[in-house]
Amino acid sequence: MFKSFDRYLLKEIAPPFALGLLVYTTTLLINMIFVLSRPLIEKEASTLTIIKILIYLLPDFLAFTIPMATLMGVLVGLSRMSTDSEIIAFRTMGVNNFRILKPVLVFSVIAWLFSSWLIMYMAPEANFRLSKLMTQVYLKRNVSEIKPGDFYRKFNFYTLYFNDIDSRTNEWKDVFIYSRKKGDSDTIILAKRGKFLQGKNMKDGYILLTDVLVHRYKKSDPEKSYEVTTYKYLKEEIRDFIEIKQTRRSKQLIFPKLLEKMKEEPGKVDLMIEFHRKFSLPIASIALGLLALSLGISTKKGGKISGFTISLGIIFTYYTTSVVSENLVRKGILSPFWGMWGAVILLFILGIILYYYTSKEKTINWNKVFDFFDRIKKRITCYFRDGGKIFFILKVRRLKFRVFKLIDFYVVKKILFSFLLIFTSLLSVFYIIDMVELVDDIFQNNVAFSYLFKYIFYNTPEILSFIFPVSILTAVLLTFSLMSKNNEIIAVKVSGISLYRLSLPAIVIGILISLVFFLIQENITPAANKKTREILNVIHNREVRTERKETKYWDLGNNNEIYFCNFIDKRTNKINNFNIIYMDDQFLVTKRISAKSAGWAGLNELVLENGFERDYENNYPTSFNSFERKKMWIEEGEDLFTIKVASSQYMNIKALKEYVAYLKINRSETARYEARLYYKYAFPFSSLIMVLIAIPFSFIMGSRGTLFGIGMAVAISMVFWFVFAVFSALGSASILSPFISAFAPLFIFTAVSFYLFINIKT
Repeated sequence: MFKSFDRYLLKEIAPPFALGLLVYTTTLLINMIFVLSRPLIEKEASTLTIIKILIYLLPDFLAFTIPMATLMGVLVGLSRMSTDSEIIAFRTMGVNNFRILKPVLVFSVIAWLFSSWLIMYMAPEANFRLSKLMTQVYLKRNVSEIKPGDFYRKFNFYTLYFNDIDSRTNEWKDVFIYSRKKGDSDTIILAKRGKFLQGKNMKDGYILLTDVLVHRYKKSDPEKSYEVTTYKYLKEEIRDFIEIKQTRRSKQLIFPKLLEKMKEEPGKVDLMIEFHRKFSLPIASIALGLLALSLGISTKKGGKISGFTISLGIIFTYYTTSVVSENLVRKGILSPFWGMWGAVILLFILGIILYYYTSKEKTINWNKVFDFFDRIKKRITCYFRDGGKIFFILKVRRLKFRVFKLIDFYVVKKILFSFLLIFTSLLSVFYIIDMVELVDDIFQNNVAFSYLFKYIFYNTPEILSFIFPVSILTAVLLTFSLMSKNNEIIAVKVSGISLYRLSLPAIVIGILISLVFFLIQENITPAANKKTREILNVIHNREVRTERKETKYWDLGNNNEIYFCNFIDKRTNKINNFNIIYMDDQFLVTKRISAKSAGWAGLNELVLENGFERDYENNYPTSFNSFERKKMWIEEGEDLFTIKVASSQYMNIKALKEYVAYLKINRSETARYEARLYYKYAFPFSSLIMVLIAIPFSFIMGSRGTLFGIGMAVAISMVFWFVFAVFSALGSASILSPFISAFAPLFIFTAVSFYLFINIKT
């Protein structure tokens, strides 16, 4: 049975453990929210589907984050006790390190057992079900994908186009469908109204048309086989014949199935690695718990902050070592056992040595490390006092007033210290995530391990977009909440300084960070993202260019003429089965030109061979003329069937504006790019918004402490990123206007912060 001493220790360990689990798991979830938000909204995924996806993600994430959280819980809890001299008090009462080990070991064993259950049974099955569910989501056909003015070609055997959507009924207006369902016939369907209805199995469906006219002729005899048929209603069935058979990868095999697979394929490296991973990753909870115990009771300075910092350093070192060891296994340098267990064994050895050292009542002198940073801090302080600050004050005094007070410098120092600490910590976590996500692909594709570090380096500017807002949010929350705990806020109020004035330094820092991020976004991130993509293509063994010219086989001309073809030979520049259908303002066919082949004779001159012309009146054919060779002037020129395709992440605001203008000229979909354009305007303000929302929350929290402040920061940032991701996806899907989708989250959080602020006694 647990005694009061055990319960006391567990009470100290549990909160930072829960906080660490929340921080690490939330970081992973935030990343996935941004990745999945757009496809889920575009595919109109139901609330139940989204909940299932989150549930399926959690087991894999938790199996990964529980050992990390165990280290943080034990280390932070015991560091606080050691800093407050509670460990010394226990020793004077006869409580030795072995007695402290018992509750820590129990806690670590529970974390090991739960993590083992997750990685052996829950995570593989959840991973496989997630893969199947995401495949169903991507296969789903939905109306929101189909936009007016675009040629939609994702239906098998059909090309769909319509002019507009009825805002009352959501029906398509003036519908054009080209059908290839019957290979020996050419079929064009015109309808006044239409809509798409999804089938029950999420893949099949049908198009329901109203007031329909069908033009059809046999390709072997276009003159005499022509038919025109009218329908009041017509239903065109849309079937998806693509069946994706999913097989389980090694990570998606529960433990008994993994053993069976290993018997079928003995010696396979992937299976051996996964077998050892299912044991080595969970048991790291015990190794990290033992190491944390030894380090925690040796910490004499820094308290929870020092424990938090040390834990992140150990986590980063452990996972980096694990990734490198796995690389050596796949290269055949290490055996699967030593490659997957080496880092854990090293932790156990280090933990036992340190535990033996501390059990002799010897302490590790961490003060030298902290004193080193203190000396640096004092030098910087002296510089500002002797050189920078005095000079600044003298310059300001010439103007008979002082903008900044001593309290401002005090607040700035505290915020920047917390900001740098959180910033470094989150950056380490993101680096670990990148390594874990990419290491399998690096090994499978025999890519040099140096590419992983190149990817991390060039991906850093993109990571900063997540880290800056969360870091400043947490820093402001911690600074003002700790000032409340130490009664400094009361002292400030007594001296006649309002909370509005006290918040000024935080707001200035938020503005400066927003400005820095904007400069990084505009001048560094686009080029870094291009380099990141190139490295990622090498890692994934694929060829994807950051910018390319893409062939489009359907296009709308400047005078409502529809151009289309079957194939373009890029080597000879020959166009196969070239067609033009001329439409009037009433969406009636007036003329059609068709040729078996065509080729450019100049920039705007196209030569058609072996074809025919057919004229229409009131949608019915009136004349037919065949030709062997015919020259045509094409206003759009050689770029008729080509369009430049670029990604918004490789462009700054200026380049993105130019690309949107280019797409508009070419009558291409611009909603996604316009949403990204406004996003680039809005997103840099996220750091400032985080400061504004943190200020009132920090005063509301009062003196609840560091861990509560970090937990509050995680919760707020989670809500903020979720809202930002959802609105961004809604803008990309044209459900909301680009401006609203980008700026609505900022307006919402700003309004909330002002409402909370005006209700605080300042």
